[in-house]
Amino acid sequence: MSANPFEALLQEFLLEAHERLQRIEDRLVRLRTAAPAARPTLLADAARELHTLKGNSGMMGLAELQGIAHGAEEELKSAGPDAIDVSAVLGSLDRFRVALHAAGGGTAAPTASRGAAPGRAAEDVDLALGSVRVPFGALDELIDLVSEVVLFRNRLATAISAGPRLDPNAADYAEASRAAWMEIRHAYGGLGRTLDVIQDRVLRLRMVPLGSLFGSLNRLVFDESARVGKDVRLETRGGDTPLDKALLELAGEALGHLVRNAVVHGLEAPARRAQAGKSRIGTVRVLASAGAEAVQIEVADDGAGIDQAALRRIAEARGIETAKFPNILSVLFLPGFSTQREADMSAGRGVGLSAVQEAVRRRGGRIEILTEPGRGTTFLLHLPLSVSIARALLVRADGEDYALPLASVVDSRRLRCGESHRVNNAGVMRWRERTIPLLDLGCSFGTARAMRESGYVIVIEAQGKQRGLLADQIRGIQEVVVKGLDPIVGDAPGIAGSTVLGDGRAILILDPRSLVEAAPFVEAEVGV
Repeated sequence: MSANPFEALLQEFLLEAHERLQRIEDRLVRLRTAAPAARPTLLADAARELHTLKGNSGMMGLAELQGIAHGAEEELKSAGPDAIDVSAVLGSLDRFRVALHAAGGGTAAPTASRGAAPGRAAEDVDLALGSVRVPFGALDELIDLVSEVVLFRNRLATAISAGPRLDPNAADYAEASRAAWMEIRHAYGGLGRTLDVIQDRVLRLRMVPLGSLFGSLNRLVFDESARVGKDVRLETRGGDTPLDKALLELAGEALGHLVRNAVVHGLEAPARRAQAGKSRIGTVRVLASAGAEAVQIEVADDGAGIDQAALRRIAEARGIETAKFPNILSVLFLPGFSTQREADMSAGRGVGLSAVQEAVRRRGGRIEILTEPGRGTTFLLHLPLSVSIARALLVRADGEDYALPLASVVDSRRLRCGESHRVNNAGVMRWRERTIPLLDLGCSFGTARAMRESGYVIVIEAQGKQRGLLADQIRGIQEVVVKGLDPIVGDAPGIAGSTVLGDGRAILILDPRSLVEAAPFVEAEVGV
């Protein structure tokens, strides 16, 4: 708890002020495409939030913030729902946000929203990462669970201390010894189950609803559509979908790029839409849902879609061997690729996608593209529910242990003699009526010079591709705490992070997506 009561009050004010700013912006940007009957209500909601923001700023003694909020409130009052200059009021909110950042001790002013929404989104994400609201019910449950941990710990300590006091010469020593061990096992089991529940509850507290990002997306759509002369409606669903706080910044960056891409390049100009028999108002949809192990975020537009034949021609004109891409849409993820001749502030389809894809891949996610001529384009973003704790298969090769994310493992068994083959010094094997490439972990990480002929093969799947990993042993399944690599290490191919085992040893966590893409290892020549 802060030693300065005002500091704690200020932090609460900052968090609440940002939330109110998001609600005000949401109402204002919806005015542009709202039905006439809904406009007065939206305007009244925005005015009410502004009035509260002005009063709270005055209560905190922040005269500059109070003055900006008062000016914005007067702008709302001076015009009716159909005559209000939304851009002018949003400009006032931008100034309020800059002043708010300074009031919170910011050393640099955040980027204003208009034409530069990434700065706005980054600021909102930073706020969400630094704060989280926790229901008292959740805290009460954790207190109860901690009480159970103390009870089981005491029971376990008592059971352990009873063992040495047993008399080995007593007639009932064997039975008493078994009873003592049984009590230890029961206490340990109860402690483990309670810790599992605590782990689950704490991970839930780390989850932030994706809806916290939707406010900045509304502003982004408003600014970008005004800049390019389009009428665009943003529809969102699944804002209550939870996402690990560690992934929130990544999701904000990815969504910002994909939504801007849809507005600027996915949707046609109003006149062209009218010629095609569409509404002059384009629609961008952001839909989120959570599965058992992943969150799926869909960013879709109802534009013209991507002309794949034209995309292929552009790629070939720039010297790209398109034959290497079974799906021509994959070229959009190539570094530096753009469908425009010259990149402007928004660039063309492709610019930035490679960076987004790489960031998503490092976090264990992936991106898909679906498009239909005349109907629009959809980007599917798949992210893991959590990046803190994961179930992993522990494998050993040449005395080194590795953790392999269990979600990517589709099969594992002993490697039978003669089952592996070589094609141009690269290993392959038959698996489920198909031929898949092999990758020897020892060869890949420099602990072996030749592909092993025995041991185990672990078949992994990522991005629709399968590969067999060769190792000496499979040591079992374990939950591991995922830790990132030290920045000094850089980007190590095949490595997603690290973890520490129960015996204190640090081991590497493998990255299935880069392993399935790795070139087949060529065995070292003898004497090299």
